[in-house]
Amino acid sequence: MVMQEWILADLKKILKDNILYFIGIGLIIALCIVVLLIKPHASAPDILNPALGNYYNLVTFGLGLDSTILIWLIASFLLYRWFKGGRSNTSLLVWSLGFLIYSVTFFAHILKGWGIPWANENASPGNFFLWRFGMILWAGGSLYGILRILVKDKKTQILPAIAVICLGFIWFIYGLFFSGDANPIEYTMYTFLFAIWIPICFSISYIFFLYGRRSKSSGPKILFSGYLGLTITYMGWAPWHFSEVIYFYFVWYFLFLLSLVPILIGFILLSKESESGK
Repeated sequence: MVMQEWILADLKKILKDNILYFIGIGLIIALCIVVLLIKPHASAPDILNPALGNYYNLVTFGLGLDSTILIWLIASFLLYRWFKGGRSNTSLLVWSLGFLIYSVTFFAHILKGWGIPWANENASPGNFFLWRFGMILWAGGSLYGILRILVKDKKTQILPAIAVICLGFIWFIYGLFFSGDANPIEYTMYTFLFAIWIPICFSISYIFFLYGRRSKSSGPKILFSGYLGLTITYMGWAPWHFSEVIYFYFVWYFLFLLSLVPILIGFILLSKESESGK
């Protein structure tokens, strides 16, 4: 009985101390259910209607190029900090490699904007796997990097990250090639985003939020806003990636691009504040 009371009291304390996180996760679950059930559609304006072929490739190229540059800048800075710090902070190296691999998706958008057929990730399940597998490694690497900061036990640091990577690849392979679904790309992407990607992004943003509030540093707070932006914009992918509403997809793509800026600035400020001992 005493053990049960202790566990209940501990759970209440966790809930009280992290109420914003649990509210956020609850909202994410509710919104995801609504989005998956409704899948809203509308008529697209001619300027971005893929069927008319006006500026679709140009917009895809521009957003893909800007995103690739920003992601490479983030990866390069993290790698620079890893070298400058005596190559001792493994989190920086893993984050850097994760962002670098993640950039493959957006490099494909550059090629797609040039009209190269095999760069179209939606052309086939194989193409989608080729250009999107980096998201799995980014998710696992990001989780490992943040866990390595939070906990000292090495198993707790690495096992969840390995689980995310293994589950991600298993799901991609099954969903894309063996599920038999009429739309295997959508089927695979919906589940991966809402079961793995979005919760991890939101959790990382919340951790940086707590770190910034407790340390009273600016870097973590800015990183919080950037990772929260990733969370929200990937949720926006779900209802708006259909060809009829592709113009909304580009709006979310642009907001995603903007969310990369505070991530870059946040990592830079975090390193400066760490050096100054703030």
